[in-house]
Amino acid sequence: MSVGEESNVVVVGDKETLPLFRMIGMDVIEAHDQRSAEEAVRQAASRGTRLIIVLKHVVSDEDSLRKVARQHDATLLVLPTKWAKSEPINIEKLLAEALGLG
Repeated sequence: MSVGEESNVVVVGDKETLPLFRMIGMDVIEAHDQRSAEEAVRQAASRGTRLIIVLKHVVSDEDSLRKVARQHDATLLVLPTKWAKSEPINIEKLLAEALGLG
């Protein structure tokens, strides 16, 4: 993606994984840790990007990253990868949140 160019979707991830997304025509921004992922989200949002996909294994604090995206009015999707630490799903909590009880 060139500077100042607007894109609807950008993928943020590491240099080993991004070529796969680039091959299918996606715009990409390289990030290797939480700080660089947050900066990439800011950069993409400032260009008018509608959807920012961040590969989970470059993120250590997903809530902080979501806060950055909200501040810039961008939609964020954190995409799980095989290198990301898996976390158990709390079905009761998810259900309570969906029903507006939690």
